[in-house]
Amino acid sequence: MDFKVVFIDDNLDVNEPIVQNVRKHYKNADYSHVFKNPQEGLDFVLENINSRMIVFLDWNFSGLPTKGIDILKEIRKKTSLLYVIMMSANPVTSFPAQSVIDMMNEENFFFLDRSQDIDVTFGLIDKIQKNWVTRFDCILEQWLINHPECSDKIAFRTSDQTITWRKILEELRKQSTIGKSFEKMVNQFYIYQFTENSEANE
Repeated sequence: MDFKVVFIDDNLDVNEPIVQNVRKHYKNADYSHVFKNPQEGLDFVLENINSRMIVFLDWNFSGLPTKGIDILKEIRKKTSLLYVIMMSANPVTSFPAQSVIDMMNEENFFFLDRSQDIDVTFGLIDKIQKNWVTRFDCILEQWLINHPECSDKIAFRTSDQTITWRKILEELRKQSTIGKSFEKMVNQFYIYQFTENSEANE
């Protein structure tokens, strides 16, 4: 499977229309991860943080103090790269103002009105898939899939540790200091290379 689709919603199960529609429309998606308990869903997401994944997250969990925004914040403590789609059948205007502000300030985040047609859901997934094509961690992931023999080869060394390509992907997904530094270094290198090549061709 190319990517995981995770549903964290106390009113959903694997046979619900939205889950089955995703299954039918995206043959390359692992859609089987549906969690009614938000903590169990969060644990699964954090345990699989190195996977290419989209999380559909319910705004409100009946009878629980935990809100979708709380789960989102816990995810963001570990990574800013993971795409999260917050779902609700209620209008955003019914949410507390601070929660709306918190959502608006998040990266890689979408809101889904549950009353909308399923094509809106497909549109969000399609948009995310297009973003994956150009994202550095996804490009590296695909390269390692095509070249598995390189996964444990050394990418670079620091003063106190040796970093493999597999480890680089993990650090990129976590958006750790190492991951961010490596991505910055690669971007600077290619900007330099393009500049040098451009000047050489003038």
